[in-house]
Amino acid sequence: MIQAFVIFAVLLAACPVSGADLTSRADRLLGIAYRPDGVLDESGRWTLFEHPEQSFDTPGLNCSGLDYALMRLLAPGTVTTRQAARDRQGDSGPGAPMGQDWDFGFDLILNLSEGMTRTWLLPEPRPATGRESGRDMLGFATSDQGAWKKALAQVRPDQAVLVSFSQTGRRMGYTLQHYHVGVILPDASGGRWLYQATPKSGAHKVNLADPSGMARFLSFFSGGDKRALLLAVTLPPGR
Repeated sequence: MIQAFVIFAVLLAACPVSGADLTSRADRLLGIAYRPDGVLDESGRWTLFEHPEQSFDTPGLNCSGLDYALMRLLAPGTVTTRQAARDRQGDSGPGAPMGQDWDFGFDLILNLSEGMTRTWLLPEPRPATGRESGRDMLGFATSDQGAWKKALAQVRPDQAVLVSFSQTGRRMGYTLQHYHVGVILPDASGGRWLYQATPKSGAHKVNLADPSGMARFLSFFSGGDKRALLLAVTLPPGR
């Protein structure tokens, strides 16, 4: 059984994606169970971001691990798990003023897209330099359906969209948290699928271009001051 998982991991890391429908490739990750901090590393081990010395016999991903797996699938050669978890601004960790790993999700989407052409999908889209701060880049309210419609309409067939969700004061000791991430992929029929991993549902997807899909999304993410920050990345030719 372990050998099968290793084979799956090697194929996931090495197989280039071809064709316009990215979701047909990404769907192979659906149904993987949720594991806190879980990731499939570059060596094909089911392990943890924070404790890579641990390994598991069964698959398990958290939201960050799913983003990492998707980007390795869609853009072979993506960074290692250690590089993906890099603290870009040196402002996280125990005793950090804004809380430990407060901007982990923000750092992750920039780390995973390093070296790619990328654009922030804001009211006025603009290129990402990679030097932005998670304090200032918060995107739009998750409940703003107009902003979603405008942002999703800009996604091209050769792009993946990395999403960082943030909220202020979500946990004691935190001023702000980029607490959840996902990846939005377009399909050939105009769908805009948000892939994410959550404790109750594991790795799953929801179509934000469909009214019922958006309603399902809003039932989980609207309310309070939750915000979504979208980073569109152009995938390598021959993906």
